[in-house]
Amino acid sequence: MYDKLFILIPTFEPSLKLYNVLDNLKDAGFKNVVMVDDGSYDKAIFKQLRDYKILRHDKNLGKGEALKTGFKYISSKDFLGVITVDDDMQQDISDIKAVADKFLESKNVVLGVRTFDKSVPFKRRFANKSVAFIFNMKYGTKISDTQTGLRCFPKKILDDLCKVSGSRFEYEINVLKYLAVNNIPINFVPIKTIYNDEVSRYNDLKDSYKIVKAIFKKDE
Repeated sequence: MYDKLFILIPTFEPSLKLYNVLDNLKDAGFKNVVMVDDGSYDKAIFKQLRDYKILRHDKNLGKGEALKTGFKYISSKDFLGVITVDDDMQQDISDIKAVADKFLESKNVVLGVRTFDKSVPFKRRFANKSVAFIFNMKYGTKISDTQTGLRCFPKKILDDLCKVSGSRFEYEINVLKYLAVNNIPINFVPIKTIYNDEVSRYNDLKDSYKIVKAIFKKDE
């Protein structure tokens, strides 16, 4: 069912949860999985993944560059769309399938959007809602979760996504700017909000400030 879809996982110093992510994807029928190792120091976890395609950066370049590396590789393949997935079990497999199903139905960009209720730490909830509010005010959109990592893109826009500026977390907001400015249709799928007990590489206030700066930076 998902033979014409690719899964792209950007990763840096992943935990053993990466194995669970891959097992869940395999069990759900996702056969085309590409990982981008963004300069991890510890390569041990990857030694057990010889059956998977792993692209590598010699040093850490940031999530944005990892996504672009994956897009460039996948763009030459025979497929319909690519789904970006995190490496740490923060996205439920049922939600990944829901995003895939919506894309196969619509062939549009699909975003998995989280609901930031009171179960989410206040600082994280405030940062996400503030960024979404600012983005929507500037671009006239209705995106409730501008920082979701669960996204599906059709093949036809991958070359353009590789040209979008940004190397780290700001790249993902710049992708949304590209979609908004070019009036590219977006479908939304509600997904669970899952936070684990690991230290996030995303700093709520510091990185949110950088993302807000990216929102107001002149469109390219």
